[in-house]
Parts: sequence; C-alpha cells; structure tokens
Amino acid sequence: MSYKKDFIEFLVRSEALKFGEFTLKSGRISPYFFTTGNFNTGSSIYKLGYFYAALIREEVVDFDVIFGPAYKGIPLAVATSMALAKDFGMDKGYLFDRKEVKDYGDKSAFVGYEPTPGQKIILIDDVMTTGKTKEDAVNIIKEKFENVSFAGLVIAFNRQEKDNDGNDALLEFEKSFDIPVKAIVTVREVIDVLHNQKIDGQIYLDDATKDRMEEYLARYGVSQ
Repeated sequence: MSYKKDFIEFLVRSEALKFGEFTLKSGRISPYFFTTGNFNTGSSIYKLGYFYAALIREEVVDFDVIFGPAYKGIPLAVATSMALAKDFGMDKGYLFDRKEVKDYGDKSAFVGYEPTPGQKIILIDDVMTTGKTKEDAVNIIKEKFENVSFAGLVIAFNRQEKDNDGNDALLEFEKSFDIPVKAIVTVREVIDVLHNQKIDGQIYLDDATKDRMEEYLARYGVSQ
C-alpha cells in the first residue's frame, strides 16, 4: 500500500484529484473528479510515470512494449517506459497511434517500437469509464500486428462505477478480451487513505465529503 498512499497524496497535491461537485461526461454529478491533465511539467509527468511503473513491476512483469492510445495515452506510455528503465531496470518499448493518417514521409499509423510476432503488449490509460477507447486500441493493434498478445491494461484510477447499462465496465472488458486490468488506486482506497487525514495541514476528505462519496457509490458503484 506504500506507493498507493504516496500516489494518492501526489494526486491531491497536484490537484489531479479534487472534491466538490462535478458534472461528468456521462451526465452524472460526482462529488470528486480525477484527471491526468494536471501533470503538465517534466517532473510531474515523470513522477506519474513512476507510479505506473511501480504497479507494472509489481503486477505485470512479462511484457515487451507499452501502448498508449492517442492522445492522453501518449505521455503516459512514454513517461512509464522512462521510469521503468530508470527506476526499475526494465528497458521496454513504447508505442502509440496517430489519430490522423499521414500522407507523406513515414505514413505509418503508429509511432514508436512496433512489436514482432510473439511479443506481449501492455495497454495504458488514465481511467476506465465505458472501456470503448481500450476496445478500439485492442482492435487496431490486432489489425496491424500479427500474433501479438496482451499482458494487461493498467490505469491510474478505478472509479469502481457501473456503466450506463448497469455493468462493471472493468470486468466487462476483462471478460470480453481476456485481458487483466490493474489500477494504481481505486476510489475506495482513496477514501480509506484520505478520510479525516491531513495532507500538508489540510483535510481534503472530511466526514461530509465521505458521506457524499458513499451516497454516490451506493447509486453508481459496483459491488466490491
């Protein structure tokens, strides 16, 4: 739990995890919001990559390349591959796709290390919502690269919510593609770590905020 606790404190200090009232893309009114968009400096994106790398080193050690879907997945894949090499002695390839096809020069739809038959890929992204982005990533990789397999999907934050059909999107993805999903932290771990605990002299998750989060999870959350 040590790096998880450090990660949660890193999120609140970076304001990547905020508490209040937020309208999500799904239309739900959430008492908290998570985004990797706040990691916009060299030091912060490297540190984010370190936490992804720590999870990968602990959970998924047999793989060859990290794939980050454009656009948000691109810096995640690069930063994580750098942290794996620097901090864990694991020199792995990174790969990402282009959303727009080039009609000049290198016309490949992919940039980075291209896997060869028999190699294993890790998918990387920020959160799991509907799983659509990840499904698209799996499909375009299978179309382009022959006989590759997937070692896992790693995400920073598991909101532990149902999708609009009432299903656990994470479990549905795992069942559909036979790809294990690992998260650095879950919303439940956030509650456990932050509830009434001071970070730099400030309590981010007091009793009232916890109650709002519990009410939200009772309505939209998945079974633990």
